[in-house]
Amino acid sequence: MKLGLRFGGIGMIAVGVVLTAIHFAGGPKPPVGDFTKKMSYKEKVITGAYKTYGVKDAILPMWLAKTVFHNGTNARVTDLRVRYRVSEYSDWCSWHNYAAVAPDQTVVDLYYPIFSSACAKLTSRAPAELLMETEYVDCMGKKHQSTETRPVSMLDRHEFIFSDLTSEERTLDFWDQATYSPLLAAWVSRDDDVVARLASIANKKAGGVGAGTNDEDCIKAMKALYDIMRAIHVSYQHPASLVDRSLSYDIKLVQSLQYPRDTIQKRSGTCIDLAILYAAMLNSISITPYLVVLDGHCFPMAKTPSGTLLGVEVTGVQDGYSKSADFVTVVKYAMKEWEELKSSGRYVLVDLSAAWAGGIANPELAPLPPDILEAWGIMSLVNAPSSVATAPAAPRQATSQPAAPQPSAPQPSVALDGPWRYDVKWVDGTVVNGQCIIKRKDGTYLMIVTGSYVLRENDGRQHQYYERDDFVGTLKGQSLTAQCNSAAILRDGQGSAPQGLPLQLNLRLGPDGRTMEGQLTNKNGARVAVYMQKS
Repeated sequence: MKLGLRFGGIGMIAVGVVLTAIHFAGGPKPPVGDFTKKMSYKEKVITGAYKTYGVKDAILPMWLAKTVFHNGTNARVTDLRVRYRVSEYSDWCSWHNYAAVAPDQTVVDLYYPIFSSACAKLTSRAPAELLMETEYVDCMGKKHQSTETRPVSMLDRHEFIFSDLTSEERTLDFWDQATYSPLLAAWVSRDDDVVARLASIANKKAGGVGAGTNDEDCIKAMKALYDIMRAIHVSYQHPASLVDRSLSYDIKLVQSLQYPRDTIQKRSGTCIDLAILYAAMLNSISITPYLVVLDGHCFPMAKTPSGTLLGVEVTGVQDGYSKSADFVTVVKYAMKEWEELKSSGRYVLVDLSAAWAGGIANPELAPLPPDILEAWGIMSLVNAPSSVATAPAAPRQATSQPAAPQPSAPQPSVALDGPWRYDVKWVDGTVVNGQCIIKRKDGTYLMIVTGSYVLRENDGRQHQYYERDDFVGTLKGQSLTAQCNSAAILRDGQGSAPQGLPLQLNLRLGPDGRTMEGQLTNKNGARVAVYMQKS
């Protein structure tokens, strides 16, 4: 009996040894290392282009979140799943499934949100929350679950950001300044009856020409569209710029855009608003439209039936009355500008038709009554005798060799000499006004810029400043480039050392020769928008 117990005890010990050996030889072991995830995301949603976000193969992929998973363990991870949503503006997307992630393998997951039409109704910025849920199973069979949230800002439907890169990420390449340019296609309305009706009226005034038949008829129709903008007294206004502290401040980066119907109703708009309206009318009468985006400016172009690109500097409407330039002049100006741009390369040509075909769609706009043009007073202006001189029709051209219309009157001469007033808007929204005296000397321009302003500093007090900056510049075409290496500053009446020298000023002269706009850059790369008008 004792012998049996003894052998029985030995047997149990043997079994334990065998099981332990099996465990250490091939059983599951706890993973060594970490399975990590890192989510980056876009803090702002451009709601005017909300439909584009859900199109994965869009001409401009608009992912909202990007999560990088890395298996830093020594074992395989299985059943990885991730999903996202934006509170109030999208439902949970379907689970993104990854069957297995091997050791040292990285998985990159992108979220293309399908937003609701509520985005198109936003008239002010709204806060929202980006949520992400993840699940995976480790080598021990344990399921891991986690949730992360990030705050996002839903821009109102008019707000537009020209680049998704921060000031630290951008290089000197112009594309970095305007990565979102193709999204402008969302503002160029394709199916708005208000735009279509106005364009149709203009085309009828041109004799009902078939714009897609030959270049001569195309140019006639283009002229009619510009002339109807003059007839209803659409005027050009300087941009009301916005402040975005995550980007270097510049009017070409953040701006409030109007839809074509808004510009028709208000009969005024910025350079981009006017370009968007004109491009929408071009498309309405079957002329292929483009937008040219350059430093702080935008103008429309059209492709004629023969394939020639013809630009129109629609800011030539100016005040909408007597100062308005005729069609011949604004075409000549735009084509000169286009040739300069092709040499510099600092532009983006937005093919609107390609953008629409590539998934950039217009948001829904509220329906308007059929007689809205009458209610806005547009038809009374259309039918009234013209209050501006009408330029002669473009000369007939052979369809195989189109050309821009030749001017019937000389373009306004460029005379910079004299007093100018300027407006500068700083990053914090402070507006500084002042005077600039320009004198031409030995082929260069001397610019004496003076102004006074008040600053609240770290001591909590406001201090009065007076500043004088001396610039020396050159004019090439319609572009004025100047540099300041000498400045004098008084702070509360006492001399103060100037900061940020040298200053670089880049301005574009308007079609009438009496306005300039552009940007001022200091040695650290900080930029502010500048607008100047001749006194």
